[in-house]
Amino acid sequence: MEQHISSILCCVGLRGDSHGVLEQSTKLALATGARLHVLHVVKPLAEDVMNTLKVNIRNRESLEGFLRQRIDQARERLETKIEEFLERHPDQRQALSAQVEALEVLEGYPASVISEVAAKRGHDFIVIAANKHGLTASYAGKVAKGVLKRSLVPVMVVPGPA
Repeated sequence: MEQHISSILCCVGLRGDSHGVLEQSTKLALATGARLHVLHVVKPLAEDVMNTLKVNIRNRESLEGFLRQRIDQARERLETKIEEFLERHPDQRQALSAQVEALEVLEGYPASVISEVAAKRGHDFIVIAANKHGLTASYAGKVAKGVLKRSLVPVMVVPGPA
């Protein structure tokens, strides 16, 4: 059975170097003509942190604003990473920009959110960073392993820089 790749979920972390994930995702998108959905998942705040915030920030609007600000800042950082990546590839900028269908930041447990987004939105392929180095059994990081366990579509795990 031949499977056509028309939609790729590119999972970008903000801590490490996301260049490899973006590069592999865009190469695959350009080669297949697939749409590219770039996603970053912000981990939820721990329960004790949320409780402390609720006790110290009694104004509900202020608390909600603070929580929204976390997502907004992550989105700004993601947009900056994408822009830096596109600047490194000026000859392909227009083609790469055309492939990017969506840029999204969600909150939740990354492996679960990534798998749910891929399933609900009908993505054909997931590209994610390994976030570990070496050839040991723990090559893939916690999030990548979680996605591999949950995913119903193929997953490409991209090693980080050496």
